[in-house]
Amino acid sequence: MKYINLPFRVIYKIYYLIVFVLSLIISYPIVYFLLSKQKRFPKAFNLMRVHAFLLLLFAGARLKVLGVDNIPQNGAYIICPNHSSYLDIFCLYTIFSKYFVFTGKKEIEKWPLFHIYYTSGMNILVDRDTKTGNFKAFKKMSYAIDNGNPLVIFPEGTISKEAPKLTTFKSGAFAIAIQKQVPILPITFVTNWKLLSRSGFWKGPAGPGIAEVIIHKPIITTGLKKEDIDKIKDEVLNIINGSLAIC
Repeated sequence: MKYINLPFRVIYKIYYLIVFVLSLIISYPIVYFLLSKQKRFPKAFNLMRVHAFLLLLFAGARLKVLGVDNIPQNGAYIICPNHSSYLDIFCLYTIFSKYFVFTGKKEIEKWPLFHIYYTSGMNILVDRDTKTGNFKAFKKMSYAIDNGNPLVIFPEGTISKEAPKLTTFKSGAFAIAIQKQVPILPITFVTNWKLLSRSGFWKGPAGPGIAEVIIHKPIITTGLKKEDIDKIKDEVLNIINGSLAIC
């Protein structure tokens, strides 16, 4: 069966790559203008939400979100999802209406067109290879939280090539949550890996379908200390993994 579906998957990936690149090119002048000044970042965020909605629409991905009531209504918190697909980011922009800040790996600054979303200062690039880079990113994350903005951190650091199987969680999301004493909001992307995975151009799953998302109850970090990082990291991993057990 997988060989029968192979031509469709390849055609779908080529189609979606063209849609994605064309959408970046068309929106780039407006995005560039909005991201040229910090005071315009909220408007850029709203444009990105529309862009994300359209990209899901063209992907044939229908969102099914469980646990919307678990989203905190006030203050900053850490949005902590598994990273299973190229569609994950679009889902987050579509689900969350409140302005939030993304963190991403430093390599993004080399990506054509897309890099502007991070190099403009709206979102945060993390250089994990140097202590200086980590410290600068940590300061920016602290600043975002102090301004009441939720922060998105994928604890796996990148899209898992073996999704839905989780890769090792890094400690950054949990360290900043405990230091700033803000809640952690675990999120499971249950089916996105089936819609557009990273597991290879030829063999990776791809196609339209339902993007099922589970928003879990926030984990309170008030009173927790540095030595609790591993404990809270394991708790979040187990919560997300539990929802993936059905895959």
